[in-house]
Amino acid sequence: MGFNNTFTSLINSRTATNKASSESTYSTFGRVIDIILDEEHPEYSKQGGGLAINGVFYKPLFQNQQEGESTELPFAMQYSSHIKTVPIIGEIVEVVKMPNQAVTSNTRRNKQYYTRIVNTWNNANSNVYLDMNSNTDLDISTGGNFKELGTVNPVRSTPGDIQIEGRQGQSIRFTGGKGSGNPWVDDDNVGSPVIVISNGQSETEEGYTTLGENIDEDSCSIYLASNHSIPLTPASEKRSAFTEVPDKSNEYKGNQIVLNGGRLYFNAKESDIQLSSVSSVGINTEGSVNIDASSYLCMDAPIMYLGERARTASDTTREAVLLGNQTEAFLDTLLNLLEGMADDMAKAKTVENKPIPLLNKRGIQMKPTIQALKRQLNPNGPSFLKSKKVFTE
Repeated sequence: MGFNNTFTSLINSRTATNKASSESTYSTFGRVIDIILDEEHPEYSKQGGGLAINGVFYKPLFQNQQEGESTELPFAMQYSSHIKTVPIIGEIVEVVKMPNQAVTSNTRRNKQYYTRIVNTWNNANSNVYLDMNSNTDLDISTGGNFKELGTVNPVRSTPGDIQIEGRQGQSIRFTGGKGSGNPWVDDDNVGSPVIVISNGQSETEEGYTTLGENIDEDSCSIYLASNHSIPLTPASEKRSAFTEVPDKSNEYKGNQIVLNGGRLYFNAKESDIQLSSVSSVGINTEGSVNIDASSYLCMDAPIMYLGERARTASDTTREAVLLGNQTEAFLDTLLNLLEGMADDMAKAKTVENKPIPLLNKRGIQMKPTIQALKRQLNPNGPSFLKSKKVFTE
């Protein structure tokens, strides 16, 4: 009753003040009773079709009659076509009359638009204030399509902030001032710009106190910083592949973009994804790194190491990869020499021109084995010994 009386007094005051003003500047307040959200609403065509989307049926606050006593509630269209805030049933909106799309030089027709939702509870999730006299059974859940959450907290502000807050704990904050809501701002970087995009807040037991974004606890977030350290705890600390380990996520202070979430999925459906860096590109995980390609996989660098030991070993103990064609050419030459030796051994005789049974036997046994090994070699093309998938310089 107190809330309704306050708004009734405000409305009466405005009415008296605006009598001498244009009708288009007059505003009133009403409680939202119904919303046209799509083409399935029974009043969609009657209220103007596509023009009526997000429009609301409302009951002016000074009317105390039961809903059923009124044959038709007033209707207000959405004010902005660019930035839209859709109310929920039970919230109070300010309604103004302004020229509609039918205005010409010879006619003036005004329609009602709602311009804002009254900030009743200072909470983004819901500002419903029910009329306990005539709307006690008003369905603020819109048939179960909206859930009033008591654990969505307002985002904590710092001086000069510009904030956009969603009803389910989403927020975009343009900030740079120093305060408890910005633990990454200190005396050295106060005034440096930061943009925080956050989806899903830390869990709380109530939704009234202000809450700063928390990159470790929020569901997912993007931080665009200019001169700041973002206190992210990395999912993996493994950096064995680096000779010079980069700064940790919570230690680097500078111009950076930090993305954090339960899963990151990048999909370029028409062209490519390019990662470019001045110093290094690091990929580390507590699981596995998997790279699949339907055409080919190419990696290039002046030196390429496979494994931490290859990187840290000295020049004398470092193991190099063998070249397939060159290795087979070497083996082919070696086998040709052995084949000639086998021929000589098979025919070897003493100075008395007598056979040497053991040596002759070994030579005869070696020849088919050497010939079989030679058939596996192909220094200038594919072979059984060389990979058909992996190639090196």
